Amino acid sequence: MATGFVDASYQAFDECRTRVRTASQEFNLADILKDSKSKTPAERTDPTLFGMLNNVTDLTAQMDATWAAVRAEIESGRLKLAEVERALSDVETNLRTAAAASGA
Repeated sequence: MATGFVDASYQAFDECRTRVRTASQEFNLADILKDSKSKTPAERTDPTLFGMLNNVTDLTAQMDATWAAVRAEIESGRLKLAEVERALSDVETNLRTAAAASGA
């Protein structure tokens, strides 16, 4: 009976790890925006988009800083998902090692 429970746990770890891997691979700005009308912004905002607006350089610098922060947060999320995937793999490995050591 314990074997069935352990096998189900291994399957759950594998499924969770697979879903986390898939999510981490799709976690980028282009994929997030793919179903919207918005496009991934350029690295630098072209000041000419705003015509003769006063302080346009400050505005575009703030826009660029905001998008840089968004990109950094998305990358941070992707890296955290990759860490979760590795942790799930480690837990499964440890469970298998413990089960083998106990003769289960």
